[in-house]
Amino acid sequence: MTAPYNLEVLPRSENPYEDYRYFYRDGMPLRPAPERRTEKPSWSTLRHNLFDRWHDVKDDWSYNNPQTLLLDDHMWQTDEQGAAVAEMFKRVGAQKGRADFEIALNQGIDKVENPEPELVELFKQIDNIPSWIDLEAAERGRVAYYNVTPSAELLSIAFAYWATAMEDRTSAATAETAMFENQAMQRVLETVKFFVDLGRDDVFDRYSPGLKAAVRVRIAHAQANRGLERLWGPEHYNTYGRPIGSSFLVSGEGWFALMPIAVDEFFGRPHSGQEWDDVAMYWAYVLYMMGAEERIIPKTGDEMRKMTDFIYANGGMSSSYRVQIANALMGVLEELDEKLPVNVLAALSTIIGEHDTRYMVRGTKWEDAKIKLIAKAFTAKAKAEALAYRIKDQLPGAEERKIRKAHDGKPPWMDILEVQEKHIRENKLKVDVTYALHDESEVSKH
Repeated sequence: MTAPYNLEVLPRSENPYEDYRYFYRDGMPLRPAPERRTEKPSWSTLRHNLFDRWHDVKDDWSYNNPQTLLLDDHMWQTDEQGAAVAEMFKRVGAQKGRADFEIALNQGIDKVENPEPELVELFKQIDNIPSWIDLEAAERGRVAYYNVTPSAELLSIAFAYWATAMEDRTSAATAETAMFENQAMQRVLETVKFFVDLGRDDVFDRYSPGLKAAVRVRIAHAQANRGLERLWGPEHYNTYGRPIGSSFLVSGEGWFALMPIAVDEFFGRPHSGQEWDDVAMYWAYVLYMMGAEERIIPKTGDEMRKMTDFIYANGGMSSSYRVQIANALMGVLEELDEKLPVNVLAALSTIIGEHDTRYMVRGTKWEDAKIKLIAKAFTAKAKAEALAYRIKDQLPGAEERKIRKAHDGKPPWMDILEVQEKHIRENKLKVDVTYALHDESEVSKH
């Protein structure tokens, strides 16, 4: 983050809802972060495990550089174009708004009859990829992401469950929308299908399933953000910033793109600086399509690691909804396989630490799960895989093999997608992937 931004920081406001509720423009002074959620940076064991080999991981709030100051500022705002489209859906009605949006997404904005101006602005952005996004590097990043070890893939998926329950803003927003209670299987299926499609080899095509999934999730986020902000009111904003703030949207790069290669490294398989840079560029493309502001999207491996360290530090120790979310998420896993919740917790403990892992499920039936022996077995398996992959990485033709694998139609998250789809078929469940649950959700009615 080397752009010459104005790094003057405004004084803290007694009423951020009145003083900070605007969209940042280059040259403006920066807003200070909402009050930190913990006395010391959170998720310490995880951050040290992932990043000690790369940079100085802080255990106090002395972060103070252009990147972290911008991330602090952008906790007060959200996706500007997405927010406008969510308002447009309310103005014209969800049925018409959705129909026009889907035509534009699937056929192009020029196919929409008399498109609303908000939709035109959204697709002006989607149809014009900025020059700083290097698609060749992004494709190399997709290949690297595709070729992580099975243990890294599994642990990264498990981390997504843990972080959903533990990140305070995410757990509150997810619980308040009630999707994991009322539409649990659809909500999880949509999430898993989203990540599978992002890993496919056509993701950089304008009309690919991956791109369209990213934009649909963008609108779902915008609808949820709009409804939650009206439901929770100024007091919540004054404490936390936006329900789904821009800085926590870019944390998706840390949750999903960084974790697989970082876990690989933790267990003994290194990745080159170029691989880190390429993975950052791959997810930069995804974040751009999902409505992240360009100025805070990490564009190198170093920026991605340091941003993730800072966002994890701000993760907090969940919200008052933690037990509700943990029960819902572990319940979905248990429905798929009764052994899954304990196995997931055991795997998580190897990198997050037993204390923070158990904190997620404190107050649930899994709080005393016996995980130590399973964790040891997982560690041995993960280290053996990392060693085997490290050796293969050094053999002749390694890169060509990785490229071939990245076109085999089995991207990360595919195994769990197939398990879930089989469960749905066998139990004759009616579950569709639409990404449109917030068109008529209770939250969206506000």
